[in-house]
Amino acid sequence: MSKDQIRNVLNLIFMITAVIGVIYYLTKDRMVGTYIILFSMCFKIAESSLRMIK
Repeated sequence: MSKDQIRNVLNLIFMITAVIGVIYYLTKDRMVGTYIILFSMCFKIAESSLRMIK
């Protein structure tokens, strides 16, 4: 797997979990939604660091 493919997968995971977190935040429990969004940001940080290493 190339770096670009790994970055794309990490971006996809980030987007899916961020949307789930926002939906959960707005409809159910705000604290759990915040934790889901923070968890999704870990994938974005990993993707960004891969982009910087290039």
